[in-house]
Amino acid sequence: MLLLTSTGNASVDRLLSGVIGIFEIAFPARVQGYYVQGSYADHSGVATSDIDMEIVFQGSITAAERQQAELLADYCAALSAVELDVDVEDEARLIAGSDPMFKMASLLIYGEDIRDRVPLVGLPDWTRDRMHTSYRRFVKLFQRPGVVTYPLAYPDPAAEFYGYDLRKVRLPDGREVNSTRDLIRATGWAATAIIAFKCGRYVARKSDCHRIYQECFHDEWGSLLADIYQQCRGRWHYLIPEASAERQQLRAICARTSGFENHFLQVYKKFLLSELRHEDTQAREQALKVLAAISFQDEEILSAML
Repeated sequence: MLLLTSTGNASVDRLLSGVIGIFEIAFPARVQGYYVQGSYADHSGVATSDIDMEIVFQGSITAAERQQAELLADYCAALSAVELDVDVEDEARLIAGSDPMFKMASLLIYGEDIRDRVPLVGLPDWTRDRMHTSYRRFVKLFQRPGVVTYPLAYPDPAAEFYGYDLRKVRLPDGREVNSTRDLIRATGWAATAIIAFKCGRYVARKSDCHRIYQECFHDEWGSLLADIYQQCRGRWHYLIPEASAERQQLRAICARTSGFENHFLQVYKKFLLSELRHEDTQAREQALKVLAAISFQDEEILSAML
C-alpha cells in the first residue's frame, strides 16, 4: 500500500503499509482512514519509540467487527519488530467528540481524512478523563496497592531508580530491557490533567507538555517535566543509561518524581471535591469511588463525603 504521507522512517512506513494491506483485505471498504499519533506523527521518533496507530472504521463498528479487528491488531503487534500499538475506533464515536491527540496532532497515512468534521471533546470531559486516568496510571504502572495513602511513597524505595523503571521496552534485536517509558507517560499524562483543570487548555503532543506546563505555572515541577522528557527520551531514548554519572542523573530525576506525584494528588483532591459538588450524578459517584481508594486523611475530604 502506498502511504499518503511518510513518517520519516522507511522501515516504519513499510510496517504500516503491511498493516494497512492486511486490514484492507480483512475489512474491504470498511475503514475510513489510518492515522499515526505520537512521535511518528511529528517525525520525532527515536530507535526505541513505539508506533501509535489509529484505525477508524466508517460509520459505526459492529461488536463482531471490533472483536475481529482488535484480534488482528494483536497479531500484527506480535509480528512487529517495533512495539506497535493499534487502536480501533469508529467514525460515529469520533463525531461525538475526539481527544486532541487525534484531532490536532495525528497524521493521516491512508484513506479519507475526517478530522475537519470531528469536534474536540469538551474540556470538562477531557479534564475528567485526564484526571482519573492519571491517578490510575500512578497506581497501576508502578504496581502500587489498590488502596493508597497520601503522601505516596516511592514504588520501590530500595531500588536504584525507586521502581520507576519497571516498563520493559523491546530493542531491535528482540531483547526486552527496563526503561523509563512509563515514567515519561505517567508524569506527562498527569501534567496534561493539571493543565486542563487549572488552565483550561488542551495538550495534544507529548513534546509540548513540559513547555505548556512551564508557560502556565512557575513552580519546581516544570523543570522536572522538562528533564524527564529531554533526558529520558531525548538523550537516553527511554533506555537506562550505562555510564555511572548518567545513572546518578537518572536516579536524581526519579528521586524527585514522587514529589510531583504528590503534587498531582493535591490537585486531584481539589478536582474530586469539585466533582462531589457537581450536578452530574455519575461524576459524583466516580469521585466517591476514587476517594474510597485514596486515604487523604483530610478533614475537608471526610466532611465532603458525609
